[in-house]
Amino acid sequence: MESVPRRHRFPAIGQHRPAGAQVQASQADTCGMRQMSGNDMGGPHDTHSVFSPVFVGRDVEQQWLREALARPSTRLVVVEGEAGIGKSRFVQETLPAASGTGGGVLLLRCPPVATPFPMGTLVEALAPTPPDPRRPGRLAGALRPLFPEWWDSLPEPLPPAESGALERHRLFRALAELVRTLGVHTVVLDDAHWADHATHEFLLHLATVDKGAPVRVVETWRTEERPDPELVARIMRIATGDTGRVIPLGPLDLAGTEKFVASMLRGPLVSPRVADLLHRRTQGVPLLLEDLLRTLNDQIRGNPRGVPLSPASIAALAPPASLRESVAAQTRRLTATARLTGWALAVLAEPATVALLATVTGLDHHEAGTAVDDLLAAHLLSPADGGEIAFRHALVLDAVADQVPLGERSRLHARAAAALGALPAPPVVRLARHLKLSGDTAGWARYAEQVADLALARADDLTAANILLELATVTVQEPADLTRIVAKIPFAVFRGVEPYRAVEEVLRRAAEDPRLARLDQGRVRWLLARVLILEDRMSEAAEETRRAVPLLADEPLLAGQAMINSVHLSWPTWSPATRQAWLREAARLLQDRDAASELRLTSDLATVLLRFGSVDGWREAARIPTRDIKVGDRLNAARGLGNIGHCALIWGRYATARTALSAAFELAHTYDYPVVSAELEDISLHLDYVEGSWEGLRERAAAFVAAARSAGGDRLDAEVVEARLLVAEGRSDDARRRLREVLDHPASRLGPELVMEACAVLGEIALGDGDPHEALALTQEPFSLIERTGVWLWGTDLVPTRVRALLLTGSQEEALEAVDAMAAGIAGVSAPAADAALQSCRALLAHAVGDLPGARGLHRQAAAAWRALPRPYEEARELEAAARCLPESARQETVAELRDVLRRYTRLGATVHGERVAAALRTAGVETRGPGRRGRKGYGARLSPREREVVRLVAAGETDSAIALKLFKSPNTVQSQVKSAKQKLGVSTRAELARAAAELAPDDDDR
Repeated sequence: MESVPRRHRFPAIGQHRPAGAQVQASQADTCGMRQMSGNDMGGPHDTHSVFSPVFVGRDVEQQWLREALARPSTRLVVVEGEAGIGKSRFVQETLPAASGTGGGVLLLRCPPVATPFPMGTLVEALAPTPPDPRRPGRLAGALRPLFPEWWDSLPEPLPPAESGALERHRLFRALAELVRTLGVHTVVLDDAHWADHATHEFLLHLATVDKGAPVRVVETWRTEERPDPELVARIMRIATGDTGRVIPLGPLDLAGTEKFVASMLRGPLVSPRVADLLHRRTQGVPLLLEDLLRTLNDQIRGNPRGVPLSPASIAALAPPASLRESVAAQTRRLTATARLTGWALAVLAEPATVALLATVTGLDHHEAGTAVDDLLAAHLLSPADGGEIAFRHALVLDAVADQVPLGERSRLHARAAAALGALPAPPVVRLARHLKLSGDTAGWARYAEQVADLALARADDLTAANILLELATVTVQEPADLTRIVAKIPFAVFRGVEPYRAVEEVLRRAAEDPRLARLDQGRVRWLLARVLILEDRMSEAAEETRRAVPLLADEPLLAGQAMINSVHLSWPTWSPATRQAWLREAARLLQDRDAASELRLTSDLATVLLRFGSVDGWREAARIPTRDIKVGDRLNAARGLGNIGHCALIWGRYATARTALSAAFELAHTYDYPVVSAELEDISLHLDYVEGSWEGLRERAAAFVAAARSAGGDRLDAEVVEARLLVAEGRSDDARRRLREVLDHPASRLGPELVMEACAVLGEIALGDGDPHEALALTQEPFSLIERTGVWLWGTDLVPTRVRALLLTGSQEEALEAVDAMAAGIAGVSAPAADAALQSCRALLAHAVGDLPGARGLHRQAAAAWRALPRPYEEARELEAAARCLPESARQETVAELRDVLRRYTRLGATVHGERVAAALRTAGVETRGPGRRGRKGYGARLSPREREVVRLVAAGETDSAIALKLFKSPNTVQSQVKSAKQKLGVSTRAELARAAAELAPDDDDR
């Protein structure tokens, strides 16, 4: 858990055809050749946020089917696999005619009816296509009983046959003749496990009777619901060797799962852990994957606060209704002992041996073994390693677990706990779970902290946080235990303030205990202050921190960390001398930091030093690793690197900021720290603004703010970025309103840098409106704060605005004093942003005294300083000012420079400034057009250089996360640029985008 306030907080098939014509599939379904859909197919297209999945992971099996059908000797192919594995989709993708793009394939789709009508599926498929009455031979009379609607087209009935077998043989021959007349070369019997016996018999006849133009049969069926064994044996005899092929379809592997899910989301997964969890929960069964994502999408659309695509949200998803019903039907057919054994295995929620199942159920070993055999025969289980058995996948486990009666469930958990507790080395995670679910809370508490420690060690912070939170707020009583447990909670994984408030309540109760020893009192108050920071209650946090510091004298590391917190919380009222004294003492106390707390304490110390302008902070920042980070340090590393990224932004060290933020994003994205990810995105938006990456930035910032508000929070930095872009577009009134809303927040919610920036932008708006006195008033209080605290880093935006206002109101002496004070405050600090701002101020002073040649030189020096950062907006403004310093005699040079400035403003999207320069050019007699009032127009339908860079990496096969790391961008920025590139190029998938990238012509924007 962190110890710094807000700005540095990362807590945590058609119509009748003449003989010989092919039969085509069509969506119109006019002859019963249906487009494949149903159990093995994707659901309807969802236009909100989940799309129909692409077909992935079947290259080998497709090659097998094509090779089999290409052999003249092949008569019958069987495609088998469990429900939802994608058998129908596989046939559709491999035999395009089955979906309406070719001919000669007759699709028979078997409905799941209890007693199918004999040959009903075949009749329904052929009925809309009556034969040409001029063509049927005498044998077609046998079709009259099946097709009464064709009587006008069919010959007279055949005389009665001598036996039923002969009658059936006549009918089969007539049907075979009809199928061949329609030009069918392949019949697909989809979901053959639901087909009637007569249909199977006819297709066997069709496949084995060769009249020079054999009709091949492809059957798909569920492994767990095969037709009767005698029929299957006959089918398999034909489907093996030279006359056929059996093609088993297995689940998708992890890579296939990732591609499948990514195609439904039209983008990358939130983290690699999500793909792994989806794969483990479904074992890569496509239908289950699709159902889970659509269910989650429904939850997202139905919840105004949003439901993140995260391991927690996926793990919480119930099995799809189709799977629950299928599993329920299978378990109803089991014996009572087999059902009980299945319940026990579901309660164990882990692979188990027959011996363990016998212990938990109370059955003898033989009974348990027989029950396991029944469960395996029902295809509910599969063998696991070490002689254990397990459910086929987690969703089957959940579906069976839902069937366990409550009383039986508690009893099974208690027996499981007893069995596991008797082992020589009890598995504490499993043991704690069974104790808790059996109702033994005290027994659970004995093992829960060990379980949380194990979760932290494997970077499962959410599990650890929930366990520790429950321990702290429900079961733990002793202060020493309470402070130890609360200190371990990785609060950054939580959403909302409820967990913080629950911990605050127990800490306050503990703090009021008169029996508490002095050091324990300090620990409790220190932790309470940290929780209050998470709740954005800074004044209360400051008070608790001040009370904690003297109480922690016997624990230097905690005392030093508390002193750092005091500096953060008390900066508005402390003098530079007081702040520096506390920082020196904190650094002294932390010099012997141990390995366990090294990274957290180093991060806190580096942050506070850099935030308040000390170059010593960079030495501490260099100690924060960006790779090879220990599991227990990952959250602290993500938080620390995010803090360093923000400090580097304030200092103007943007390359350092990008590197730190990129490393922090990788950690937060990989290990699912939502609070940290949001803070990092906030900083990244700000960095994109200063570096001039304005394309789509205001829309991204607005969406980010709206999402935060819908979740009951705010993103004040993104609001300031949005306001600055509104100013550049000429929408000053909207920007002014937005900034005043930001400044109306309590001071505790605003970092000093944000206050300075917001006031500076309001001052710029006032200057643009011709009211320098208003600008002076707006900048007075924040400027005084900078003078009082001595942190001139915060003045990068504010001081130039104030100096300009002072000069316009005739206060040249005061302006000079402000510039001198800033120069003294940043001397020797090497803060590039503040240095560039100082250069701008000096140029303004020279301009004010009429030294235009000197001012021009200083403006160009300032432009070079801003360019080195880079900050292209400020660079363009200085170049404009330099151009306006040229004398009338240098008109040609002035025009050339102003044209360059106009291009820069237009490229950025700084509309209002571009219009001003365009007006100046027109006054000079140069015909030109301004950028207009519709925002950034530099690229239009063309890709920007940054979009081209991203598209090339997409074409190289990189994921959005990998691209973000390579380009030092946030994943959200990359996703936005990929989406924009798709829209501009008129494509919808990454594969299409990659193909389009290869056709991109060279562009001037690349140079």
